[in-house]
Amino acid sequence: MDSIYYKFDQQKFAKLAKTFYTQKKAWKLLNLLSWFFVLLGIVPIVGMSILAFEPDVPTWDASVLLITGGLILSVLPFCFAYITRSQATRHLGKPFSTMQQMFLYSNDTGIQFSYHDRYDFKSAASIIAHQIAYDNIHHVEVDQTNQLVTIVGRTERIEYSDYIQDQIDYRFTNGQFGDKATFSFFRCFENEQIFFNQLKAHSVEIRFL
Repeated sequence: MDSIYYKFDQQKFAKLAKTFYTQKKAWKLLNLLSWFFVLLGIVPIVGMSILAFEPDVPTWDASVLLITGGLILSVLPFCFAYITRSQATRHLGKPFSTMQQMFLYSNDTGIQFSYHDRYDFKSAASIIAHQIAYDNIHHVEVDQTNQLVTIVGRTERIEYSDYIQDQIDYRFTNGQFGDKATFSFFRCFENEQIFFNQLKAHSVEIRFL
């Protein structure tokens, strides 16, 4: 059988990923905290703006000074809001929030799921790959609610410094994990049925949840 590459819908992947990680309780709490900081930043702006237009304010320059002071006081809470929200997305959304340029690959021996880490600015050719031979797959889980495919078995994680030149960064590459290690991706790739048929042809159990 020829090798098959399954291309992902990047926008749909990001949408499914966001829906998935924003359901987490920790993300909801941090998101609530970020909105608290936003409101905390709005208070000095509104307060100073109200004061600026009070009849007791003597000059237009004084009004501008009050409004400017409100804006300055709001900077810190807005910064905290941004940091809280971005860190919640980056860390609680892992690994899906860091993935881009994903592709799925299969051949006669096994499958590979690869992606580029959006926070890796070292090389455009650097790729993180999860791969597994069909014989090492314990089973495959298909979460129909979250549209998530999880491969369960003796997987490998390989980090390429240059995927095209087959250059592996052994500092971050792990050998085979335990018999029930996992890696996951969302159901938004082309020729999905062909992929599942490949698994079935190699006697891989597929569990729809």
